[in-house]
Amino acid sequence: MLTPLEISKKVFKTSMAGGYNKREVDEFLQQLREDYEILYRNVIDLKEESNRFKSEIDRYSSTSDQLQKALTIAQKTADEIKVSAERQADLSIMQANIKSQQILQNTETKLKHLNQMYRQFSSEFSSYLETFQKLLTKLDEDSQKVEKQIYNQQEIETGNTSDSEQ
Repeated sequence: MLTPLEISKKVFKTSMAGGYNKREVDEFLQQLREDYEILYRNVIDLKEESNRFKSEIDRYSSTSDQLQKALTIAQKTADEIKVSAERQADLSIMQANIKSQQILQNTETKLKHLNQMYRQFSSEFSSYLETFQKLLTKLDEDSQKVEKQIYNQQEIETGNTSDSEQ
């Protein structure tokens, strides 16, 4: 592509016979140079703008790639957190189940012990009641014997008193 300066410096040979009017050719070349200069500048401006747009597209493409990578990392991290949370939940559930089994076993052991203590207490209490009942029966029998002796003694004494009064 010719530059406006190259157009300005272009020199044509003149011929004597049937040549062009030098002034018209110069005016035309001047007009052509000015128009071409405008077009040339527009082309340069458009190339610069195109380069700027390419640079922005590259920047946006780079940003897009970075965002895509960030989203991928975020998704991967979210998945890892989810898996970790599920594992933690499973572990917590397992620990809770183990703890509940231990509590249940301890409770059953204590219940067996309490039942054993109740049976022992009940047996001992029955034995004490039986012993107490026998003791009461013996006391009742002894009391009746003592009453009979007292009654007999009183009869003897009352009988002696009535004999002496006579």
